[in-house]
Amino acid sequence: MNIVYVSNENYARHMAVSMVSLFDRNRSRKELTVYVFSIGITSKSRRLLQDMADGYGRTIRWIDLDNLREQFDFQIHTQGFDISAMGRLFAGSLLPGTVTRVLYLDCDTVVTRSLKELWNTCLHGNVAGAVMEPTIYEPVKEKIGLGSQDAYVNSGVLLIDLKLWRQQGIERQLLDFYREKEGRLFACDQDLINGVLKGKICFLPPKYNFFSNYRYFSYKELVRRSETYKAVGKKAFQTAKRHPAIIHYAGDERPWVRGNFNHYRRVYEHYLSLTPWAGTPKEPGRELYMAAYHLMNYVTVLCPKIREMISSGFGMKMVEARGISREKEDAPKKIAVLLASYNGRDYIEAQLDSILAQTAWDLKIIVSDDGSTDGTREFLEQYQRYYPDRVFLKHRPDQGPWAALCSHMPRPARNFFWLMSQTDEDYILLSDQDDVWYPDKVEKLLERMRQVETAGKPALVFSDMEVVDEDLWQISPSFFAYSRCNPRRTSLAEILAENPVTGGSLMMNRPLLKLCSGMPRACFMHDWWIALCASCFGVISCVREPLSMYRQHGGNALGAKRTGSLEDLRERRRRQKEVEDNYRLMFLQAAALKREFKEQLSPAQHRTLGAFLSLPRMNGADRLKTIVRYGFFKSSLLQTAAQIITIPSEFQITNSRPKKETTDSSAGKGADIHEN
Repeated sequence: MNIVYVSNENYARHMAVSMVSLFDRNRSRKELTVYVFSIGITSKSRRLLQDMADGYGRTIRWIDLDNLREQFDFQIHTQGFDISAMGRLFAGSLLPGTVTRVLYLDCDTVVTRSLKELWNTCLHGNVAGAVMEPTIYEPVKEKIGLGSQDAYVNSGVLLIDLKLWRQQGIERQLLDFYREKEGRLFACDQDLINGVLKGKICFLPPKYNFFSNYRYFSYKELVRRSETYKAVGKKAFQTAKRHPAIIHYAGDERPWVRGNFNHYRRVYEHYLSLTPWAGTPKEPGRELYMAAYHLMNYVTVLCPKIREMISSGFGMKMVEARGISREKEDAPKKIAVLLASYNGRDYIEAQLDSILAQTAWDLKIIVSDDGSTDGTREFLEQYQRYYPDRVFLKHRPDQGPWAALCSHMPRPARNFFWLMSQTDEDYILLSDQDDVWYPDKVEKLLERMRQVETAGKPALVFSDMEVVDEDLWQISPSFFAYSRCNPRRTSLAEILAENPVTGGSLMMNRPLLKLCSGMPRACFMHDWWIALCASCFGVISCVREPLSMYRQHGGNALGAKRTGSLEDLRERRRRQKEVEDNYRLMFLQAAALKREFKEQLSPAQHRTLGAFLSLPRMNGADRLKTIVRYGFFKSSLLQTAAQIITIPSEFQITNSRPKKETTDSSAGKGADIHEN
């Protein structure tokens, strides 16, 4: 038995529920192979799904479809449905030639009976077998060439004769039909299958694809909607309602939405408990809609014409509105990696190769070199010739405001701010020239970003890193542990005192880029400024696993260091003047934040910034009280105690310039927590 699913990362959990129900109810099948057409399913989810399959002695074969839109040589509009639904159209060309029959299942299905009988169903020379959907709107049927006497089927369960599918060139017919319709159909792939396979579909009993909302319809009502449903028979419909073999959670009353009253929800919940996603909370925010939807179900029992009026009127308008919104959401996301370089020829090749080898969608690399003299710039030009569609050189100009040195901003920060002004991608990552990224870094950060971001709101995600020496030998498996950094410290007060976000580990979305890409009057380092902006106006989230190698060598502008120990405090005392200068820069950065966003900050944020900026005017006792009151703590008690003593006076902050500017490298490491 060959089973096909098509899924993206968002539906991986629901696919797991369907898959485990399939395994559970078909234990006696000696051969059962699952093929998954993956649209961006992460490596973590793949591992979880395969581990689940291993428990049943089954194998999952993965077929990547990340470039699904590229399968169409014309513009397509999915009308509010996820583009992954289109993946089933390419089963004939994607599956091995030895596979001649497949059963396709939607991710929102649950198997409750053995599928042996279904698998062995004779299709009588038809290309596919499917279950009728008599409630489809007549205008939808008319657009694809079906009359009232023609049956329309649901594509959530398809038994396909792949041999005939290939012989008759069905895939090409589907694409040609879609092109004729200008890539716009009400139910996209489902309409295509009905339009192209008219007269080539064997109608299956409804128990093999029982739509959960059909529980509230009578057989008489479904026949009234479409006389073709007479062929099903009342007994078969009643059997499907009481003992469905495959439940399809069609309609809006989904069992994973909080507040739903779906009659078959406990089946889903049972199988969810058998997956690695057990315990996942239901999706909130639609409780009132779920109650209204369930009320409509009972209205269907009493007066089905009312539901028909609601569905054909209000329902169609909602689908059209959702389609407009979803088309924007489905548009391919653009990702840019901003890389600042300076005399990094010894290391930059490994970093570029690791970025080009990312498992995520196509991304582009924008590089600004700050006048290297070791052959770095020439090497970058060579890479641009090799990868003209991936690597773009936009070096910081030698004249104008971007070229002038600022005593209150290190050169690496200025180089990164220049790069940030040169891009408008949806998601932006920053890259040091000497690190090496794990292959799934962008993929995992993007996964977290999509979990936490809200439309139009700034968002920042970052990760742990493996600390390595210049030959990539491990120093520590965790930067957080090595530097005693607590990545949960992301409030404004905490980030004012200490920055947990290293530039080479972060990803930001476009709203955050727009917020902080303007060059501030002062900042300790670009990543600290970005983290402050995100803490004030957006959300920050951390992936608590290393996603890159953080290389340490003699040329690091900053780098990773052990902090919080007595040895560290003694070392800080030896460079006391430098530490004080760093504190001045930190307070200048806070003052710049307050000036830059004066009108946008909340009263509470103004109070926090005011209290922080008042620390230099205080004596030790008052500083301690203010630090405790507002939470201006560092990662360790020793560091917190040290800052009470080390913070310079107000006169020095407002009238002094930092003694040492970071001008030796425009590709320096981010502002790590040990710097003050």
